[in-house]
Amino acid sequence: MLNSIKDHVFSVRGNCDAEVDQMMLHFPILSDSAIVYACGRELYLTHGHNYGETNPPQLANGTILVCGHTHVPKCQDYDGYIYVNPGSVSIPKEDSPHSYIILEDSTIIWKDIEGNEYMRREL
Repeated sequence: MLNSIKDHVFSVRGNCDAEVDQMMLHFPILSDSAIVYACGRELYLTHGHNYGETNPPQLANGTILVCGHTHVPKCQDYDGYIYVNPGSVSIPKEDSPHSYIILEDSTIIWKDIEGNEYMRREL
């Protein structure tokens, strides 16, 4: 399913991803991080097991740090950056819904796997 939308997927390596997974996919998944520019902001994407909410990499002021390691949806302002966790579509934790995020017109929207919006953050 993901190969059919490969031109629209940005992915970073999780703690369970391996070379055998990459062999099945037509887009890269094994990078430890990615930097994406959207809505006038820098988004630093990483899994979160090395760099995360309380131990960020060096970031430009105003960067949005996106990590999924804890599998718990969250948005928290810190001095110089915003931490965002989309939750997890497969194994959510702490009674959170199966979830993902969409960045749309300077707004982060959390949705459950059925597509229902349950949280929103204006940037």
